[in-house]
Amino acid sequence: MPFEKSLKATLLVLLAASLGACLPWPRERSAYADLCQSEYQFKVPGADGKKTIILETYLYDHTAQYSDRPFEQGVSKTFPGETWSRRHFYIQLIAYNKGRIRPTRSSSGEAPIPILYDSRQAYITFEDGSQLKALPDVYLGDNETYDYPMYYEKYARTSPYDINSDEVHSRVPRITNNSSYGSVYLIFPTEKFNADSKWTINLGSMDVGGQKVDLPPMKTCYQPVKKWIGIEPLMRP
Repeated sequence: MPFEKSLKATLLVLLAASLGACLPWPRERSAYADLCQSEYQFKVPGADGKKTIILETYLYDHTAQYSDRPFEQGVSKTFPGETWSRRHFYIQLIAYNKGRIRPTRSSSGEAPIPILYDSRQAYITFEDGSQLKALPDVYLGDNETYDYPMYYEKYARTSPYDINSDEVHSRVPRITNNSSYGSVYLIFPTEKFNADSKWTINLGSMDVGGQKVDLPPMKTCYQPVKKWIGIEPLMRP
């Protein structure tokens, strides 16, 4: 019957397409540089005992990364008199006292401890020993989708600034490195960052409730090319 032949032909085409779609396929994610360490904890004296201060530092929105998508920073700005955008390097800071009340949720917790940070002390030491200072302001992060600096005057905050404020922690995006607390960003005017960059990021210190807390130098580490065999659309590494 013509109908039966047509149906068989259609089924064969669909089967072939399904098998083709599920064939093993070589995949690759390119190399990139990332911070060697992302989380730090500090103890500071308080009226009712020592308090734990947590500092998280990131160069990318890791939750937004998937499969073979390259790890890239995407902050750029067009300056007056120029027709192109210049890419800038940034580092994300998430700072809070352990158990702090979360402004985005109605829950109990510890009262916030002021954490004052001055971005004017921050600088990068490059491989050749030269240095580059951060911009003098800190920038608030996106509060809608991604962990991303809002590189506009409206979102710039003059240093020193309380990076543990409710203004910061009320801005928690949907795809984020930390789903409980918001972040601020330090921006450095350089386009040099790449997979082979062996930089040291010197943040200086924080003032935590009147106590000076020195921050360790933060180094970048090479993350090699990652290769694997993926079966689409059945799996993603």
